[in-house]
Amino acid sequence: MAASKIEKAGVGFAIAQQGGLVIEVRPHHDTISAFCGVQISFELLNGISLEQAKKILEVLNENVIGLSVISTLDETPAEAVDAKARVAAGWRNFNETVKP
Repeated sequence: MAASKIEKAGVGFAIAQQGGLVIEVRPHHDTISAFCGVQISFELLNGISLEQAKKILEVLNENVIGLSVISTLDETPAEAVDAKARVAAGWRNFNETVKP
């Protein structure tokens, strides 16, 4: 099995216009190698007003302090598929445990 590499970065968020409103993830430093030269943004639903987007932005900036990326190193294609299946199973288990 391949080794895992964990990279972290402090982040902030900002509103931008890219066809519609989006919330951009803005790392404080370029410390996550997989994201060098990459812009990450969350697309908001059509019809969300600028005021609603600002409320979402405020909640994110007050509560989210960082981003963590886990990547496997030197994995074969079969190991990559297996890792994705484990992640998907983990999310299914997580979603089942948090349902009201």
